Amino acid sequence: MSEQPPRYPQPPRPAAERLRALLALAPPNLAPPPVDSPPGRILAATRALFAMGGFTAVTVRAVAARAGTNVAMVNYYFGSKERLVDAVLLQEIQLLLHDVVTGIDSEAPPAQVLAEFPLRILASLRKDAERLRLMRLAVSTEPERLRRLIRSLGPAGMLGVSGVLAELVAEAQADGELPPVPARSVLLFLVANAYGLVFMEPIAREVVGFALDDEAQWQEHRGCLAHMLRAGLLGAVGPGEDGHA
Repeated sequence: MSEQPPRYPQPPRPAAERLRALLALAPPNLAPPPVDSPPGRILAATRALFAMGGFTAVTVRAVAARAGTNVAMVNYYFGSKERLVDAVLLQEIQLLLHDVVTGIDSEAPPAQVLAEFPLRILASLRKDAERLRLMRLAVSTEPERLRRLIRSLGPAGMLGVSGVLAELVAEAQADGELPPVPARSVLLFLVANAYGLVFMEPIAREVVGFALDDEAQWQEHRGCLAHMLRAGLLGAVGPGEDGHA
């Protein structure tokens, strides 16, 4: 009887590949419509109006007028204003994730992907003022809706990304590149550094004179934040600390 060759565990797929694979899981009906199509024009008009005036004040009639169509056409494609809000926010979540994930270096190791993730979120939101305002509005005025939409995307959205990032934490810890702290704490650290600045920026503007839309200030902060993220994530656990205090 011939001996079977030894089987070795396969190395995990690159982090960027795993994250990009999530984008392919999104249902086809969530793909953004062509910008020059009726639903594309309606979504663009709704997005702009919501960003300017909030979710409550905008009417379907105003959306129709801005999109160059009529109320019946808006209702034909989206059914109601509530579904319009859902459609706009789902599109923003997916486009934000796509923007962040597609820019990751294909060969980046787990620790690097983790350290860069908040910077990529900030950069994506910073370059799109309407998306920035919409995400602020959603968190501050529609948190339950946002939670429902995140759940509805399942593994094709933020929940799937969170799962992959948790895997990267475990891999970086196994490689000795990350202190032995709970993955949840690492993810909270990343979320706080990304979305914390997004939502507190109006206060930071007054208190410390930082403006996210100021290119020089952003570049300075980006460099410092990159250093602090890597130091915070990759720094050694201090004496008497075990990461579970």
